[in-house]
Order: sequence, then C-alpha cells, then structure tokens
Amino acid sequence: MTSTTTSTGTDGRITVRISDPGELIAAVPHLLSYRPGPSVVLLNHSRGRRRRIIPVIRADLPDETCEPDAVRELVRCVLRHPGAGVTVLIVGCRPGHRAPPGTLPHHRLAHRLVAECEAAGRPVDHALWVPEIRGGAPWRCYHEDCRPGVLPDDRETVLAAAMATNGQVTYGSREELARQLDPDDPAAIERRDRLLAAAADARPDAPAMGSSGVAEPAGHVAVVRAALARAVAGDFDLSDEDVVSLAMALSDLRVRDRCLTTAEPPGEPPAAAAERLWLELVRRTPPPERAEAAVLLGYAAYRRGDGVLAALAFDNALAAHPGHRLAELLQICLTRQLPPDALRRLSHCQEGGLMPPPP
Repeated sequence: MTSTTTSTGTDGRITVRISDPGELIAAVPHLLSYRPGPSVVLLNHSRGRRRRIIPVIRADLPDETCEPDAVRELVRCVLRHPGAGVTVLIVGCRPGHRAPPGTLPHHRLAHRLVAECEAAGRPVDHALWVPEIRGGAPWRCYHEDCRPGVLPDDRETVLAAAMATNGQVTYGSREELARQLDPDDPAAIERRDRLLAAAADARPDAPAMGSSGVAEPAGHVAVVRAALARAVAGDFDLSDEDVVSLAMALSDLRVRDRCLTTAEPPGEPPAAAAERLWLELVRRTPPPERAEAAVLLGYAAYRRGDGVLAALAFDNALAAHPGHRLAELLQICLTRQLPPDALRRLSHCQEGGLMPPPP
C-alpha cells in the first residue's frame, strides 16, 4: 500500500514522507534533478527520526568484468556519509545483458551491492529493479518476500508538487539538464565580451582582481546587492550593462567569496533566487569571467545536495577558466563525496549582508 504524507513546518519547509518502494523509485528523478536512463542508484538514508535521503549516488551500469570494482567504489561513496540504511535501485539493463531464466536483470550486481553494504555495516532496506522510471512501469524487488508493484506517474506525486512549489525543475535527461548552462545567444556573448574589454581598458589603474590588502570596491558590492534584490523579487531580466557590471564585480574575488553566503540556508527561497541569478549569469557571460558565476552556481547546488548540477557547473567554470582554483577545490570535494554540510564553513567564514532583508 502506498503511504505518502506531507507536513509544513513553522519555517515553511515542506516535508514529504514516503514509505512505499514504488513512490521511492518515482522520487529518484526529482532527487537527481533528471530522469536517469539505465543506471545503478544508491539512496543513502540518514540517521535520526527524520531519515533524509542524502546523497543519491548514480552510475552507469558496469560491464560484468568491472562489477566488483564498481561495487566497491559505489559503496565507498555511500560510506563517506553517515547513514542508517541504503536502498539499491537498478534501472533498466545494460546493452547486451541477458538475465538467466527466472531471475531479474543484473541479479548478481544487486546481490554484490547488498553484500558489500551489509558487510560494511550499512543495511539495505530494499533492492529494487524497474525497466524505466515512468508511470505504469512494473517494479520488482530482488528480495523474494517483497511484493511487486507499479510505479505512479512521477510527475503527479506529492514530491513532484512540493518540488514545483519550491521552483525546482526535473529534467528529462542529464543532457537536457546540461543544456541549461549553454550560452543564451552567441551573438550577445560576443557583444558583452567587447563591452567587458572596453570596461577593463577604461580602468587601467585598477588593482588586480582579488588582490589582498585592498578594500572591496563599494560599487561592486552595491551592484551585487541590487541584482540579488531583484532576483528575490523574481526579476531575472538582465541587460548587457547588468551582465557586464556583475561580471566585473564577481571578478573581484573578495566580492565573489562573499557571494558564497547567498547559498545559506540551502534550498530556502532566497538561496534559490540567488542560485537562479548565477545560472542566468552563466548563460549570459563570456569566458573567462563566466567562471565566477559558474562556481557560485555549483557551490549553491552542492550545498543543497544537487551533485549533478554542481558537477556540471564546476566543469563549466573550468572550461571558461582552466585552473580556476575554487572550482578545482570544490570539484575535488564533490568527487570524493564530501558531504554538503562539510562546506558550510566556506560560507560562514565570509562576511554576508548581500541578501535583502526579509519583508
């Protein structure tokens, strides 16, 4: 029987409680921010009365010869996070895979994952298989004592409604998600590149970007504050002049580092508005200046647990500015599965005060 409930806390946060395996599978696209194709997915259930699902770890289905190494690496990733249990989910089949008669696809892979998790002291709540994550698809469990079921439409679940209320979008594929970071208009990017070059030439005596011992330009801070105030109000319409002035402001690394504070508290409406502003700037700013908005986007996504968007944003930053130090550092943290809460100190050691006061 499906059991999904919601509650709204005093802080306005919506909590969705799921106890049915089919509902949990249907939640995976929303937790990843995109609908996965053939994959192995591990959902780590945190400790405590409210068992949050963090992180969600996804990988392509490995070849048979690579299965032992792939299983060990996946479980190592899970064990870097505190947790009380794991749900194993296998989606679809690897091309060319043939399941023995009477068994589910990738039966050996599922059992290797269960054995490796439990040997490490992380019990597996469910080990599930589904051909694809679509409404009406049948799901089954690798444990014989678990009854099979049918997936609900993941676009019409309580979680989908809660995500939509918070302005979060679930994409049809990872490629579709990645395209959100593509330049909005190549001709406009070239035009803004010329404007940035002209603006830099107009201030030849300015100190080097991010140089220490020099006070932050008040104008840069004011530019960022004004843009964030408009973002919180829902205004993301940026002129060429807006993009250029924000790119120049964020090129001062002290100003950019203060912007890390806008990711707090993760997932709250003000932080979501700031993250949307960084995304718009990634799409509208030429390289190498684009890297600063991209690293802020990645940091905000990382802090709220969206490792997929964070990885895409850090790649974007490094493509715009190879060797970008903060992007490289955060990319290493993400690759090593450092928990999002461990990054909180990056925000807390910065001077804040950039976001508009609450109404």
